[in-house]
Amino acid sequence: MRRLSSVFLWIICSMMFVFSSAEGSSPRRALQKTVMEMNAILEKQRKILNLPPVAPAEDAVFFRRIWLNGAGRLPTEKEVREFLRSTKPDKRSEAIEKVLASGEHADLITMRFADMLRIKSEFPVNLWPNAVQAFHYRLREDIFKNRSYGGMVREMLTSSGSNFREVYANFFRTTGDRSPEGLAAITALTFMGLRLEKLPEKERKAFSGFFSRIRYKSTSEWKEEIVYTDPAEAVVYAALPGCSSFTIHSPATDPRQVLAKALIDGDNVYLARAFVNRAWSWFFGKGFTEEADDLEVERGGLSSFLETLGFGKPKQHIVQKDLLDFLTKEFRSSGYDMRHLFRLIMNSSAYGSSSRADQKIHAVLEKHFYTYPIRRMEAEIISDCLGALTGVYGKYSSVIPEPFTYLPAGTKAVQVADGSISSAFLDQFGRPSRDTGKISDRRNFITASQRLYLLNSGTLYNELNRQGWRIAREVRWNLRKGVERFYLTALSRYPTEKEFHLVQTYYNKLPKKQKGRVWPDLIWVLANSKEFLYYH
Repeated sequence: MRRLSSVFLWIICSMMFVFSSAEGSSPRRALQKTVMEMNAILEKQRKILNLPPVAPAEDAVFFRRIWLNGAGRLPTEKEVREFLRSTKPDKRSEAIEKVLASGEHADLITMRFADMLRIKSEFPVNLWPNAVQAFHYRLREDIFKNRSYGGMVREMLTSSGSNFREVYANFFRTTGDRSPEGLAAITALTFMGLRLEKLPEKERKAFSGFFSRIRYKSTSEWKEEIVYTDPAEAVVYAALPGCSSFTIHSPATDPRQVLAKALIDGDNVYLARAFVNRAWSWFFGKGFTEEADDLEVERGGLSSFLETLGFGKPKQHIVQKDLLDFLTKEFRSSGYDMRHLFRLIMNSSAYGSSSRADQKIHAVLEKHFYTYPIRRMEAEIISDCLGALTGVYGKYSSVIPEPFTYLPAGTKAVQVADGSISSAFLDQFGRPSRDTGKISDRRNFITASQRLYLLNSGTLYNELNRQGWRIAREVRWNLRKGVERFYLTALSRYPTEKEFHLVQTYYNKLPKKQKGRVWPDLIWVLANSKEFLYYH
């Protein structure tokens, strides 16, 4: 009897496991199907363009790419070894899930949102330190919890109250121009991918109507400000570009509520399409349009906006328009799930492709996302990667405005909330000022002054030296083990035999008393390499 009960219990448990496994695999199958549909769009276009296929990126390259591009940090030596040793067929998708669930991913995406939303305490935005910290903290919390992008935007557009307590009300404080036209301009740029100045005057005024009732008032609390809707009765006439117009009786109906509903729940695709285009640029360095936060690429009024949204023949080619439309539809149907969108992008054949392709047609392949674009990493990520190599991260403080702001030692550059707090390194490597919120404000290209800093900075060289000697002691001066450690730490891959032979040749040529120079010299060379400084 006892034996029968045990067998019965085992059967029940086994059935529960099977059902739970089936349930768990269902989202995976759905993801695979969606990725296949997305890749089919790319493959169809490739055949139309008569372009050769590009091989997938090697495992080590792909693993480094997803951590840098998705979490803003180098994978650790241990993580690289484990990934390269794994024989699981789905190890890439599993690694992507780990990246997306990490706190570093939330840090990086929060930094990108902070650029987009112009989060800084000083001129011309003047959020001030307390509001900056509150705004940034709330953003990171929502991103880490994978809150719906639509829900976040709705709250930013409709919040009223204290900038310290209703922190998303700070969105309407992130501009030096608080007129209805100024607020309309930042909303159009941030959430719709449109330049308000390109609209005809009539359409500009119609869209600005949504912001005509916003008011501000100070309190006795230092730098506290209340954002609210004017309580006086008024009739507001407003419209989205190319969409229905509205007659709004305020304050019974807040014009911002009407805007949020039309933008998020309406038939237009402004919000989803603009974010998809921007998110794609985060992973590829460029969007489907020339400027990743500008979907309207030429003047022409309402007709050009309708064409941009897919109605009529477009006047300017949008690269991979079918893929942009597909991802826009998928993003909306997912309930504006950002992590789902990132997951699709990172699992795509475009993202997983090699950066090495036929040089004769490399520009065409890169333009259409058939080979992964090689480009310099962002200033904050370079700073943090050097910090990971040396064990020394930047120091950040600001004595203006009051109160004095000192960030704790070990704070990573991607975690710096305030655009007004920077460093000479970040400024030199192109960190944006966050004055406008445009992607083009960030300068992700190498310059002569940056090269000179990396080659000649005594501080950086000494920090790299210490790390080089440390690793040498840990491997007990074993050259092969040391070279392997350096490559795994800096470049997230094992050295080739040719590379090891070059290091060994250099080591053999050093005078006997100077052979120890191979350790700091090697890590310095790797830190100055294009492979270390660039996405690839």
